[in-house]
Amino acid sequence: MNRISSRTLVSAAALSVSLASLRAASPGVTMTATCHVAALSALNTPDVTIISATDVAASESNPEYCDVVGAVRTHGEGAGDGEARFEARLPAAWNRKYLATGPGGVAGNFFPSMNPVDNATSLRKGYAWVTTDVGHQSDFFNADWALLAPGVPNAPALTDYFYRAQHQVAIAAKQLITKFYGDGPIERAYFDGCSTAGRKGLVEAMRYPDDYDGIMVGAPHMDHSGNQTWGYKNVKAFLEAFVPPSTLPAIDAAVKADCDGRDGVVDGLIQNPAMCAFDPQTLVPATLTPAQADALEIFIRAVRDDHGGLRYPGSSVSDLHDSGGFGGFVPWVETRPAVDRFSAQPWGAAAPLAWTAADTIIRNFVIQDQSFNANLDWPETDGVVSRKAIKLFDKRTEIGDADRAEDLVPYLRHGKKVILYHGYDDQAITPYRTIWFYEDLAEIFGGYRHAQRHARLFMMPGTQHCIGGPGPNSVDLLTPLENWVERGIAPDVIVATKYNNDSPSAGIARTMPLCKFPEKAEYDGTGDVRDASSWMCSSRDRSLLDVGPNGIQAGVDGRARHGTGTR
Repeated sequence: MNRISSRTLVSAAALSVSLASLRAASPGVTMTATCHVAALSALNTPDVTIISATDVAASESNPEYCDVVGAVRTHGEGAGDGEARFEARLPAAWNRKYLATGPGGVAGNFFPSMNPVDNATSLRKGYAWVTTDVGHQSDFFNADWALLAPGVPNAPALTDYFYRAQHQVAIAAKQLITKFYGDGPIERAYFDGCSTAGRKGLVEAMRYPDDYDGIMVGAPHMDHSGNQTWGYKNVKAFLEAFVPPSTLPAIDAAVKADCDGRDGVVDGLIQNPAMCAFDPQTLVPATLTPAQADALEIFIRAVRDDHGGLRYPGSSVSDLHDSGGFGGFVPWVETRPAVDRFSAQPWGAAAPLAWTAADTIIRNFVIQDQSFNANLDWPETDGVVSRKAIKLFDKRTEIGDADRAEDLVPYLRHGKKVILYHGYDDQAITPYRTIWFYEDLAEIFGGYRHAQRHARLFMMPGTQHCIGGPGPNSVDLLTPLENWVERGIAPDVIVATKYNNDSPSAGIARTMPLCKFPEKAEYDGTGDVRDASSWMCSSRDRSLLDVGPNGIQAGVDGRARHGTGTR
């Protein structure tokens, strides 16, 4: 058993590294002398154009750093030349390490889709930090850039989005950073990404294993056809059976009555929603109409093809009413009742995010026609999609997928490390797909203990998509990855914190150990359930592999998927 002591809780102050100590550890550079366009351009980094450079003064949250915006000419890989813009934050005192990330959605911006704690502390730790738009500029959920005309894909931009730009920006940025500091090579390189950026981290490891020593992968959008057909299925289920937000607490109460205590204690946190046995029909007619109950059943169910084949797992039923985060039932699955259910955009300008993402990708990536009416003409009914449609989806997108666990094996066998994490309340990307991936990895390595030597998965109860949710959702992942890669200390337990109103300044609401999958945390029976020191992780535990009726509906059971099980 690994008991969590309160002494292991890492405060924000402990995570911070003072500017003074960083300067003592590395000679750094004089920002005012080197942080301008002319000086950076004079470094003559191949394929790099410097657009701007700003010396950002030290503050309470960050040391002094040079904020650089530039562009990398992308080329090769069977597509014409493209351009990927990047932002680099280069601290005055460099720790000789490189940390990369990328955007979420369909990319197109510099907003980092990464673990927020790692993002907040990376400069204080001395990292040279880089992100990229991966080859185009757009809103998060607008893929119009992918077409030059109906039926004519934008091959350079798509190649960049799928895999090329992230890699070529890494090559160029590393050269720029080394020249900028001029005092030695990069000693360690890490990637930290969630959602689409999580997919990019996996693609980097699979295609370009020399780019990074370790990667952190959160809620990865690893399978375009699976994730978008799942999101489409969920939203369409409620098109004619809208469930008002005022009804969601009653649904959650019924789920918790069934499932909260299955981990040994009733504490408002469901550690394994796949074990739940919630039946929406039991809420008819007091809470739900028959149509609403049917819609919830479709929401829970896996995506299948029209031959009955399992294509993508279904949804978690935990904490549907909590909309405090970015990745909950609202705004991803529901926003408001449809204004015209026969329209190409049934919700008008207030569509659920899962619809916005699926619709733009189906029209631009798959059908290659922006006028296509995905609402009426995409061949899906109640979670069943035609094989022909899935085949076309894969043909147009699978080159950018990262859903084959076997493709990660060479990276891991070369001593590289991976930390995966996913929130059990995620309604943007089902947590069960990441579990599928890790089960496959364990199958390849001959069991979880063998897989854990290389990659570890930490499931986060009560956490939504990358951020938010009612459970402990704030966690430092960069330090455990550093310890694993640089010191050989693998993370058995990572402590997560829930702040009041998700604001560190508002104080701590509770802490909780995240156990490495397939372990779940076990309450000691006497301590404060809100304190991580009252919980333990056991290396002998396999509780997160246990599957109940809702997990079976969602297609989570690995034995049902493969005909065997890995324990």
